[in-house]
Amino acid sequence: MSEVNNNNEILPLPGVVTGFRDDVETPISWDVVDSHGDLGVGVDFTAGVMTVPLRGDSHSQRVQLTQLVRARISPMDPEFYGQISKEYNNSLSPNLLRAAEHARVNALTEQFAVARGMEEEVDGSEKTKGRRLATANTPQAWDDAVQFTLLNAESKAFDSFAAGVRSVNPDWSKVLRKLSKRIHSNFSDNPRRLGSTTPIDYGHGVMGPAGFRHALYAANDVVGYLSNGNYAPDDIKAVQRKDEDDRAANYGEIDDESLQRGQLNNKNSPLDTDDIDDFFEFPDDASGFGPLRIADDLPLTVEVEGYMRRKKRSSDVGRRLGNPSRMLTDPGRRIFTRKVKTKGGVVIVDISGSMSLSEQDLNDIIQACPASLILAYSEVGEDEPNAWILANRGWRVKEIGHIGGGGNGVDGTALTWGIRHRKFNEDMVWISDGCVNNNYGGFNNQLAIMCAKLLKKHRMIMVPSVEEAVAMFKRGKLINKPAGYIRQALLGQFN
Repeated sequence: MSEVNNNNEILPLPGVVTGFRDDVETPISWDVVDSHGDLGVGVDFTAGVMTVPLRGDSHSQRVQLTQLVRARISPMDPEFYGQISKEYNNSLSPNLLRAAEHARVNALTEQFAVARGMEEEVDGSEKTKGRRLATANTPQAWDDAVQFTLLNAESKAFDSFAAGVRSVNPDWSKVLRKLSKRIHSNFSDNPRRLGSTTPIDYGHGVMGPAGFRHALYAANDVVGYLSNGNYAPDDIKAVQRKDEDDRAANYGEIDDESLQRGQLNNKNSPLDTDDIDDFFEFPDDASGFGPLRIADDLPLTVEVEGYMRRKKRSSDVGRRLGNPSRMLTDPGRRIFTRKVKTKGGVVIVDISGSMSLSEQDLNDIIQACPASLILAYSEVGEDEPNAWILANRGWRVKEIGHIGGGGNGVDGTALTWGIRHRKFNEDMVWISDGCVNNNYGGFNNQLAIMCAKLLKKHRMIMVPSVEEAVAMFKRGKLINKPAGYIRQALLGQFN
């Protein structure tokens, strides 16, 4: 719907097309603004403004047709995409939903364009873009390729783009062509259903046009093909995994460049720990962690070998002259001595059903960290002990015996116990696979988030298994390797 004005400009008539919407009760008063090109093109339902080029060339007419279709079928509430994202627990980002809606608009526009003899224009830049992204071979480049596929599925532009990708990386091209077919199938419905504006409830009172369901289906398909999805190329998944491992090891913190990664799959901001004070304790309620009940039948009767032994190390610099004879006998002239600090720290060990701790494991930990305070925990039954102190800064139990093997239930309270017993600037290590649960064995993502915040605020080191922890202790280098729900929380994958 358009007319020619006094300046010989082709003027679209958005008021006519929106008058046919089933979800518009009061006619919208529209202003049409010349974009003088493609910059700023779009439809603002709230302000009642359509911005499009008003020239009469074929490209401008195609842009006008696209925006008229958008005015005719797209959700009018700017908050709609954010509301739908919340309905899907943010697994579908608002940007991804907008891109999928753009793809729906393009699909319906193409049906009208073909009927009006407005052939799609391909200028060769699509092939160049495909080669450029495939050559970059990064998660960002892959997500950009997925976005192009979403917006141009099964079109001449996509065929040119895929040819450029194939010339550099055939594996990428195969995956993108599969995605293109899936997206196209979502938009192959007849125009009436594809563009329906009949209001429907998308959940919890979130109302939107019925035709948007096609965009929602397409968005669900695209998620699996993004750089962190199951269908991404193996090389991209490997890079993405390394990137996420690095972010998780740094407690979810990411640099400014990484924050800009991907237009389709926005990463949530790093965890804010302002609501965690130094004396934070988990509330004792039905949906949370249970209280810690420390066993009193495992006395610490064995002195740790080497803990009390005075240790010194020769050095060529220092304040204490301890070995003057080395001036003549030692080529390095290490005549000074310095005390060697006994290794210690707080070690919290998850020994629930998915974890374990053997006598040998305990021996290895204590040998590597003689001055450590070690607490093992597992919820095994109401009113029974669910935590065991196995060593305390130079003294240890004689034998572990049969402990643990139950559920989690006290992950958070075990951590806060460890924080309270931590000495100034002392290392604190949490050995756990991160499968935290509440006192009744149920998962609560808010509990996982709070545990992740504790981990971040107090700069604890998390290791997923006893074997890895022992190897880390022996190397003498602590490396943070969050796992399970804690890793997801640090990466912003929970609300």
